[in-house]
Amino acid sequence: MLQPRYRVTDSLPLVLKVAHFLQKKGVRGGCHLEETARAKGWLDVLVRFRLRSDVKIDIPAYADSYDLSEIHDYEHELIELVRSRISKSEKPVILLDCGADIGLLSALLVSVCDCIEKVIAFEPNPRSFHQLESNLKLLPVDANAKNVAVANFSGKGALQYPEHDSSDHAAFIAPSEDGDISVIKIDELELPTGRRILCKIDVEGGELAVVEGALKTLASSSEFAVVFEAHREQVNRAGIDPLEVLSLLDSIKKCEIIVAEVPGRVIDFSHPFFEQFPDRIYNICVFSK
Repeated sequence: MLQPRYRVTDSLPLVLKVAHFLQKKGVRGGCHLEETARAKGWLDVLVRFRLRSDVKIDIPAYADSYDLSEIHDYEHELIELVRSRISKSEKPVILLDCGADIGLLSALLVSVCDCIEKVIAFEPNPRSFHQLESNLKLLPVDANAKNVAVANFSGKGALQYPEHDSSDHAAFIAPSEDGDISVIKIDELELPTGRRILCKIDVEGGELAVVEGALKTLASSSEFAVVFEAHREQVNRAGIDPLEVLSLLDSIKKCEIIVAEVPGRVIDFSHPFFEQFPDRIYNICVFSK
């Protein structure tokens, strides 16, 4: 968790710039330099990125989960696809960011979509939540951070880590009576009916559970867009094919389905998703018609 001693700067630390330059040029020592800088505390700063004149976000320079030199292009296929769809109407949108981490995707979406009037961001990991809460205060819209997990039940859970990845970005929630994480359903929020909903889900294999816990909210919306990540390792762990999520969403309202990274490719529901899309992690976008 960040402490007050971490200062905010508008530029990357010089040592990190040098390390990234060496890495991109394939020069030996770049990774070692970055690791050394992180260990010695030289990267204990927050870098403030201005995504738009009125949209800013602070990102820890010491975090190894982001390439800070490419923040403005982060998930650009996904961001542009969502922007192009939800901006066709000026009717206000409520963004539900499930698995928000430090709020980067929320900030990017707000920076390109003027129709987003409210953000509700959910992040169970306390190490990320502190920075998420701080970053949402930098947004020019009504934004609330909730230190909870989202699923298809209400109660307690515990963060667990898959065998293939021990980082916080791979952690998933599991029900646990003795857990220290609060778990809620989106339907418990009792959002106003007839609103446009944009729901981003990044919960490492728990996507179906999130949708199951949001059935009432999505059904009562005027229209919805749901975006979720399809990750082969997490699908294998959870045993839930992304097609199950898509089928459930299509049963709520008839939907158009687009894979952001390969928008022209049609999904065949008679074959498992990763037999058709074997190459990478994908962002699947579902837009109600």
